[in-house]
Amino acid sequence: MTLTILGLGPGHIDDLTRRAWKALAGARTVYLRTAQHPCVPDLPTGPAYHSFDDLYEATADFEQIYSTIIDRVLDAAEAEDVVYAVPGDPFVAEATVTGLLDRARGRDLSLEVISGISFLEPALAHLKRDALEGLQLFDAIALAAMHHPPLNPDYPALLGQVYSRALASDLKLTLMNQYPDEFEMTLIHAAGTPDVVLETVPLYEIDH
Repeated sequence: MTLTILGLGPGHIDDLTRRAWKALAGARTVYLRTAQHPCVPDLPTGPAYHSFDDLYEATADFEQIYSTIIDRVLDAAEAEDVVYAVPGDPFVAEATVTGLLDRARGRDLSLEVISGISFLEPALAHLKRDALEGLQLFDAIALAAMHHPPLNPDYPALLGQVYSRALASDLKLTLMNQYPDEFEMTLIHAAGTPDVVLETVPLYEIDH
């Protein structure tokens, strides 16, 4: 059996790669980590689509959610060829993908990974930044749990997955141990979609 893991891109259906489209169009069963993605209504017709949004509604424990997703996808892949689709790129902020690859070892499965455009590319375009000019990339969830941010203030930093006001508040407190309260931050909402919004605010306001 074959498990194909692919990225849906940052949002707009036009950013879905041709290779990913062909894999979806030829699939019988597709598992979506979440159906709450702008391109989902425009995906190829034909496959049976299933999402794991019910898990997110049942608990806020991401580790439990990811573990359950991995179990369900692997069990399904041992019964038939399946596609597992995630937002963005499979290797950018997708813990379920690395977990799947780790736990698939030793199973009689053929694995294929199809890359996608992550949130990074449109974010860099919106900011007009070159990633190779010293960009620091961090998971905001992990950073918010630290006392002091491991960031070099002489270089730009892109912090992904700021998904709630509560997380932004925790992140702010961590960053204030390195940056002044008035330090300018740019918030990017809905990167890579027609609804993108950029806000430049002082650090102390990022959770407002």
